[in-house]
Order: sequence, then structure tokens, then C-alpha cells
Amino acid sequence: MSKGQVRTVQLQVPDDLSRAYAVIKELRPHMSEAEFSSLVKLAVAADGYRLVGRESGGDLLAVMGYRILHDLVHGSHMYIDDLVTIQAARSEGHGAELLRYAEAEARRLGLSNMRLCTGVENEAGKRFYEREGWEARAVAYKKKVTTH
Repeated sequence: MSKGQVRTVQLQVPDDLSRAYAVIKELRPHMSEAEFSSLVKLAVAADGYRLVGRESGGDLLAVMGYRILHDLVHGSHMYIDDLVTIQAARSEGHGAELLRYAEAEARRLGLSNMRLCTGVENEAGKRFYEREGWEARAVAYKKKVTTH
């Protein structure tokens, strides 16, 4: 799908949220654009969440969202929340390029750890991350809480 020069760009909140949502919705189809926009703004305010993308001719092909977290298990580290490439541009190296961007950014910020999570059923994603030098190191548990 990539036509012409492809570049990695920092996306601006709130200016680029509609463009980013057009890509993110492939990863999170249950999420409305309004909910996405609201959650990104909250994450930016709370944790400095940032969005970057791979762009060609003004079209976004891939998006990655990340933030810097601090906890007792991992210390200060980069956490990648979202990484998705549009269906038409998959297997063109955009995800790998965004991971390289993240690693360079972590290095620039003096961080020695990075982490991300993917669904246990996401076999293709797990193979991709392992090809890119990531190791499966934990199992994450989740529980829905009723609010009534």
C-alpha cells in the first residue's frame, strides 16, 4: 500500500486524533471515536501518553501509543499500549519501524526497559514481537468489576 516516501511522525493531541482513530479502530473496533479521543486526552494528562505514526502521502499506515511508567517491578520504563498497522499496509515493516522508534526514544530518555502486552490468542502478534527481539516474560490477569 505504501506509495512514495514513508516517514515516522509524532501525532499531536488533539489535532491528529481523528487520523489516529482511523488506524486504531482496526485494533480496537469496539471503541467509538469519542471514547478514543476522551481516553487519549486523559492518558496524556495522567501519564504523558504519546502517539506516533507511519505516514505516506498524508495517510497514516500505522500508529503506536506509548507512555513512560514508574513501578516497583519494572522501575522507570516505556510501556507500549497500542501498535497497529492498517490491513492494507501490513507486512511492510511499519510495526517494526515503530518499535525501533520506541527503542531509540527509550534510549534517549535513559530508560533501560520497555514492555507491552498482547492478547494470549494473538499468535501472529506474539510471533511478530519475538521476531523483533521481545521476550514473553509475564502473564497478565484481568477482571471486570461490576459498578452496581
